[in-house]
Amino acid sequence: MVKLLIVADDFTGALDTGIQFVNRGIATQVFTGKPERPAEIAAQTEVLVVDSETRPMTPESAYETVKEITAWAKSLNIEIIFKKTDSALRGNIGSELQAVSDGNREKTLYFLPGYPKMARLTINGFHYIKETLLEHSVFGQDPFEPVTQSYIPDIIRQESQMSLQCIGGDEPLSRISGNPSAVICDIRHQEDMEARVEELLERGQLKLIAGCAALADSLASKIPFHRNAPNQCRQTNGLFVACGSLNRITEQQLIYAQKNGFTRQHLTIEQKLQKGYYDTSAGKAFLQYILETCRKHPQMIVDSMGGEEAMEAYRKKYGISMPDVRRLIPEAHGQIADFLARNHMDITVLTTGGDTLMGYMKLIGCTQIRPVCEIEPGVVVSELENRGFLQQVISKSGGFGTEDVLVRIAEKITNFNK
Repeated sequence: MVKLLIVADDFTGALDTGIQFVNRGIATQVFTGKPERPAEIAAQTEVLVVDSETRPMTPESAYETVKEITAWAKSLNIEIIFKKTDSALRGNIGSELQAVSDGNREKTLYFLPGYPKMARLTINGFHYIKETLLEHSVFGQDPFEPVTQSYIPDIIRQESQMSLQCIGGDEPLSRISGNPSAVICDIRHQEDMEARVEELLERGQLKLIAGCAALADSLASKIPFHRNAPNQCRQTNGLFVACGSLNRITEQQLIYAQKNGFTRQHLTIEQKLQKGYYDTSAGKAFLQYILETCRKHPQMIVDSMGGEEAMEAYRKKYGISMPDVRRLIPEAHGQIADFLARNHMDITVLTTGGDTLMGYMKLIGCTQIRPVCEIEPGVVVSELENRGFLQQVISKSGGFGTEDVLVRIAEKITNFNK
């Protein structure tokens, strides 16, 4: 029976939150959208994760989508609703919190946005990335969704009319006055998260919550779930990195990996944006080239970085909108991952950026994925089925990980390094 519903706004977020429960042997399912039939939810499932895929939507569309999922959860009498938010507060934060709150007006929503292991802290209501105010961090220069403010109430109020209060890490919840729609909790250390979750449980107020993977980790350890032995990922003969992220952190990771043995291939403008390219003779030849390269070089990167000016000119020439760009680039990476699966390559596919893996799953019509384990903080190993072939995939948010993270993952996941 489902005790907890997690509503994420992108697929990487769905996985890096759901994996916190899988790591402890808790029965968890991850869906790309609300399950169409109740029978799709296994009887033993206690944690249900739904990717609403609302990150690129307008605030109005995101609100309606999340509100519908919340109403559906209420109809199933799911006890706890957890709105998963980006740890750098990208996306439709205000409208999606409003949607969850509006569906449960009798309850206060508690927002615990910090992720101390990733140096993402909330102090006096302000959000920091590695001791830098959020708006001045790399996320303030995000090409698709820059975050221009650091004070969380201001971020929420851009899209919401919720009544808000902030509470310090050392302050008890009894200090809250009135009946606010949401309470924003300071998080400097993981211990702050643990203490706040325990307090909410003791007060019977752990009903509507929001936050990221750090909150999921705490919930997995505190809520009384049934637990089985955790899963282990398997070794494969190579690691293929499909990089759809434009994040500066990811760029440094690619440079480091290339210096340490990875083969790297940049996608051309046509390979990224030309509709139907992979059905052309040039596209088919490129897919074959990638396949042969992976057979010779067990560690390979294909990325869509660079060429911004040329891409902008191509986009304008052919009338390609920015939403189209966000769809076409993940689809291009998906075409390559699909070709590797169709040729039964025993290789793990690592995708960076939430859109990248989702683009692949949409391409092959896959609506479920099985999280297996967390190989690095926020980096999730999963399995999906493509035409009967079980493919091991890894999802990583573009902003996660140290410079050498790809090299470390390759050492852990591939037979080549054993």
